[in-house]
Amino acid sequence: MALLSRWTPPSRAPSRGSQMNDHELAKQQPGNIDDALDCMRATLKEFHGEGDKRAIFLRLYYIMTLEVHAAINRIGDYQGQNVFLDAQWVRALSGKFASLYFKALDTRGREPDERVERAWKAADCRARSSGSTVVQNALLGINAHINYDLPRAIAANLDPRELTDYPTLQRRKFDHDQVNNLLVRTLGPIQEVLARDYAPGIALIDSVLGRLDERMSEMGLKHYRERVWWDALTYASALAAGNEAVVRDKLNWESHKVAQFLEKRWELWVPERVFGLPWAVLGSRRWDRITLEPVGGVKVPAGNAVNPLT
Repeated sequence: MALLSRWTPPSRAPSRGSQMNDHELAKQQPGNIDDALDCMRATLKEFHGEGDKRAIFLRLYYIMTLEVHAAINRIGDYQGQNVFLDAQWVRALSGKFASLYFKALDTRGREPDERVERAWKAADCRARSSGSTVVQNALLGINAHINYDLPRAIAANLDPRELTDYPTLQRRKFDHDQVNNLLVRTLGPIQEVLARDYAPGIALIDSVLGRLDERMSEMGLKHYRERVWWDALTYASALAAGNEAVVRDKLNWESHKVAQFLEKRWELWVPERVFGLPWAVLGSRRWDRITLEPVGGVKVPAGNAVNPLT
C-alpha cells in the first residue's frame, strides 16, 4: 500500500511556472455566466499547465456551467425552447456563484483560521496531496461549492423585497430546480471526460463501485441542492436582520461534516488507485494537451434533442 499512497494522476504535466498565483486567481469575480466561463477557461489553463488537481472539480463545474449557458441562450439542445422563467436571474446567479468559487482558491492565504471555509480547506488539502484521486477531488469540490457557496450565492441574488413576495419566490425556486435538471444531464458526459482526461481507471471500476454519476447525483444534485434552497432563504433573511454569521457558521459546519465523511470513505478511493496505477506507471496523456468543450451544452442521445428535459 505504500506504493499506492504515492499514486499520482497519469496526466500530471510538468510545472512550467504559473502566470497567476492563487491570490490573483481569487481576484476573478465574474458578473454573469459569460464572464464566469471566461474565468474558468483561464483558470483551467493555469491548472492544466501546472498539473494542479484542482482542475478536476473545475472541469466538471465548467461543463455544468456550459449546460446552463446553453439553456439560458437557447442554443444547442435548447434552441427555440424556454427553460427558465427568468433567464437573466440565472445568468446573474451563475456569476455570483462562480465568484465564490474563485474567492475560495485563496482560502488558506485569505482565511488562515482553520475554522473558516473548512470544506474548501479540506478540498484544497486533498487536491495538493499526491495520494488523492479524481473521484475524491470531484466530490470534495462539489460538497464545498454546493453546500457552502450556493446558499450564499442565491441569497446575494435575491432582492430583499422578494423574501415576502411568495409568487416571485416560487418562480425563483422553479428556475433553481430547472438548473438541477440541467446538471443531471451532464453527469454521464462528465464521467466520460474525467475518465478520458484524468483517470482512465474510472471506466474500469464503474461497474464495481456503481456509476460515478449516481454517486455525484446522490452527493450534490438531489438532496443537497434541495436543502440549499431553504438555507439560502434563511441566509437572505439573516442578511436583512444583520445576523447572517450564525447561518454562515451552520453552513461551514455542515459542509465540513460532509467533507469528513467523504474522506473516510476509503472504498471510493482505493479501487481507483489500484486500477489507475497502470496509467500512472506508463504516464499517458499530459494535462496541458487537454482541449476544453465549446459553448453549446452536452451531447445527448439522438431523439432527445427536441425537449431535453423530458
